[in-house]
Amino acid sequence: MRKGLSAAGVTASLSFCLVANLVPLMTFPAVMPDVVGAWRLTASEAGWIGGIYFAGYAAAVPILASATDRVDGRPIVVASSVLGAVASLAFGLAADGFWVGLFLRLLGGAALAGVHMPGLVLLTERLEGPDQGRGASIYTSCYAIGSAGSFLVAAGIAVWLGWRAAFIAGAIAPLLAVAALAGLSAAPPRQTTVQAQIGFCDVLRNRPFMAYVFAFAGNTWEVFGIRVWFVACLAWMVQIPGNEMDLPNLALISGLAALAGVPVSIAVAEAASRWDQAAVIVLTCAVSVAVCLGLAATAGGSIAVVLILLILLQITSFADVGALGAGAVVLAEPARRGASLAVYALAGFTTGFLGPVTFGLVLDWFGSDSAAGWRAAFLTLTLGSAVAALAVWTVRRAGPPGQPGSGGARHRE
Repeated sequence: MRKGLSAAGVTASLSFCLVANLVPLMTFPAVMPDVVGAWRLTASEAGWIGGIYFAGYAAAVPILASATDRVDGRPIVVASSVLGAVASLAFGLAADGFWVGLFLRLLGGAALAGVHMPGLVLLTERLEGPDQGRGASIYTSCYAIGSAGSFLVAAGIAVWLGWRAAFIAGAIAPLLAVAALAGLSAAPPRQTTVQAQIGFCDVLRNRPFMAYVFAFAGNTWEVFGIRVWFVACLAWMVQIPGNEMDLPNLALISGLAALAGVPVSIAVAEAASRWDQAAVIVLTCAVSVAVCLGLAATAGGSIAVVLILLILLQITSFADVGALGAGAVVLAEPARRGASLAVYALAGFTTGFLGPVTFGLVLDWFGSDSAAGWRAAFLTLTLGSAVAALAVWTVRRAGPPGQPGSGGARHRE
């Protein structure tokens, strides 16, 4: 590790920076029923606003993450944190309908793109050996802390001050993230050759790495699908005759469920590093598919059963994020790590956008007030973990010994 903060200090600083910038992430899903009522949105329109955040991320991440191969990523993270704060504040103060809300959420997603993967590059540049893989696992798993924190902050503020205040409060945390970068050492020297700067073709030819890209794409389809629609599903369930249940704030439930995914993700990542990585990830995906199928089978039934399954899906869908992130970092070529992580994030957040939107479209098609609509929508989520499992298992069978997926040993192509 290079001179500066200790490995734990680097990991803690950048993980805090990520968590703080994620506070605006789930504000809209947390207050979706309130915004839908105020703006009279259809399920499709709600799905677009819920998912467009991830489209903004996907559009910006190839530029912002790959730029870290050429310049110090710290200014990128600082500027993006400020932009994220402005987007959330403007939503709370000025958004008055579908198109303005859509644009501001798009802008917020682009801002997160300048923090998430650039922050991971900052971390991997400053850590070496086992510290690098462990730090990457913790950093990627902390995504759930930020996501859960977003639900919890939005739920708490909205109850007392209304949904607009939740967005205004969400603008404060990204500004706090700037201070987390103060103790980081200067960036190490970078290659400046054309080969190092233009590396996307080489990234795409790295087949083991690309398998993890496809796996992450499947993962985010499911993760963001359930996180955007969790509160709306519970709100629909409690309105069904016979399903009366005294529940706390629905966004609070979603946030706590997402938070529970953090230790599970860290544990899965640690297990994957010690044993057969692919087998651990595939088993985790299989459990998540089973939970999705359970939700599809029970939607519109007992609210107690559906509530348990929704909470489980928040956990199982996220459980392999840390293991996937650690595997991707190991397989990315060091000179093109920024470009590699840009491709990784682009694929993942593209499906992170498409998952919630597809969920909403299916709901509108089959009926957002019917059990058939919700059953069909939950069936679409099963595609995520199924694709992730297939991609990782393929690289396990094809890759030589020592690569992530063929056991605990780590190897860089």
